[in-house]
Amino acid sequence: MATGQLHHTAEGNPPGRSFRFLASAAAAEGFGDALTRAVLPILAVAVLGLGPAFVGILNATGIAAFLLLGVGVGIAVDRAGKPRAAMGAASLLRCGVLLALAAALWRGGLTGGVLFAAAVLIGVADVVFTTAHSTVVPRVVGQGGLRRAYSRLAVINQTTAAGGAGAAGAILAVIGMPLLLLAGAGAYAASCLFQRGIRLDDVEPRPEAEPVAGSKPGPAGKPGPGGQRRPAAARRRARGGFASLRHSPALRALTLSACLTNAGAMVGNTVLPVYVLRDLAVAPGAFAALGVLSALGAVGGAAAAPYLSGRMGLRALRTGSALLGVPAVLLAVFCSVLPGPETAWLAAQTLVWGFLVAVAGVAGAEVLPRVVPHHELATVGAAQRTLTLGVMPAAAVLAGLAAAAVGTVPVLWLWALLAGAAALPVACTGSLAPFR
Repeated sequence: MATGQLHHTAEGNPPGRSFRFLASAAAAEGFGDALTRAVLPILAVAVLGLGPAFVGILNATGIAAFLLLGVGVGIAVDRAGKPRAAMGAASLLRCGVLLALAAALWRGGLTGGVLFAAAVLIGVADVVFTTAHSTVVPRVVGQGGLRRAYSRLAVINQTTAAGGAGAAGAILAVIGMPLLLLAGAGAYAASCLFQRGIRLDDVEPRPEAEPVAGSKPGPAGKPGPGGQRRPAAARRRARGGFASLRHSPALRALTLSACLTNAGAMVGNTVLPVYVLRDLAVAPGAFAALGVLSALGAVGGAAAAPYLSGRMGLRALRTGSALLGVPAVLLAVFCSVLPGPETAWLAAQTLVWGFLVAVAGVAGAEVLPRVVPHHELATVGAAQRTLTLGVMPAAAVLAGLAAAAVGTVPVLWLWALLAGAAALPVACTGSLAPFR
């Protein structure tokens, strides 16, 4: 374990001050993200008259960017060693993209191609920001503050996501689409300004990769232009990121558990709307209100995770939260036969599931920076996100096909099965016992 890799924050700039700037940047970034997620589909459908296929492509660009670019960006962030600069560049890129969209809308030049290009650039910037941000948090708070820091950042993320979605509707209704885009650009600009207050110590330099056999040395013994050092070194570092997950029992268990939880969540997100709106004939307004309860549950889970982890230990908490996910999902399955209104049981299911998923997301987030050297943190974190996010589109597609073939209720049972199965990797890994 690389316990000596994390450093204290710079002298004269205590962790609390830098973390306040980091949290403020995260709040501004989250607000901008929420506005952006709201505005892109509206532009596609309401302004350009495009259909659901195009909206699906827009929504897929974010996950596709993480899957295709995540590890490469992680390697680049580790190599450059300037995560704050990477975060700032990503925020400025998203700010510029939204300003360009506002100008195109104002001048009547907005097209589907322009909107798709904007979604791609926003997705790339999201990968860069998320990857760099994951390496900044440990350097700002140190090992002792990781659990509470991740909890506070998760609370901020969930709160700004809910608030930003509501603000998007209000801005659109009162002011109009161009100013909604400007508001999003302003949020990203504010994030960039807050990032300037984050102070980081220097970290140990990343060890240089060995030259690849057969490459021609250049001056001072370095590989020349015709050598294979950089591509080969990048491939080795990418493989090393996945190998670190495989060789660490704690990281392997947490990654596998997260993959199962995310797969279950995507199964639920795919099938639950059909089950609630079509099979149960619940009003669309009532279904939309469930999203608010999900956000509230997530805020509560993120806030409670450090306390629960400290009292129960990480392994017991993650195992328990996964097992409790099974009855939580079954509340939706049996809502039509349980006493009382169906919507009451659906509300309870949504609230509890949001709470449990947030607990699982926050509890254990500090394990990665504790067991991975800092100069490899972005690469290993990107490899982990590639796996945990990679299962989501596949789970969504398979769930949709399964629901079309056998109906929604059997697929809801699959959701419950995946939720419970997420407990097994954690419960069977003894190396997680010391973590709290």
